[in-house]
Amino acid sequence: MDKKTFKEKVQKQLWFLNKKEKEQLNKKLSQLDSEDNVDFNKPIQFSNRYLKNHIYEHKSTTSGKTFILLFSIVVTYALLLGLFLTGLITSLTSVHYFINPKVELSSLLVIIILIAAICIMILSLYLIKIITALFTKKLLELKFNKR
Repeated sequence: MDKKTFKEKVQKQLWFLNKKEKEQLNKKLSQLDSEDNVDFNKPIQFSNRYLKNHIYEHKSTTSGKTFILLFSIVVTYALLLGLFLTGLITSLTSVHYFINPKVELSSLLVIIILIAAICIMILSLYLIKIITALFTKKLLELKFNKR
């Protein structure tokens, strides 16, 4: 595997890093040479070693922190999924109103409801992506710092 493909695979593997950490990663990847002790055929191994040595500091982890993290993952995803489903059901209801109106509502109001429901769906998907990155980092931090 060449250096460019290796770099792309490592960046894809570490998609959850923030902007500052991605800059550090790009700097580290640009400094790599074939003479370094890096096997370009193992991007996952390099990613794990990079996370352990450069991103996560050594912290003590307890089972309480792990439990709280897992509980917050479940609650957060339940709330965001509920938000997405609310937007989806609201948008379907407004489209159904156009097909079979049973109540007198202005078309402008129904269009505003439809646009708001679509915005809620898009917002919830964006928040799911951000929360997934955050929880991925936290879970990997727990993994790399366990005793």
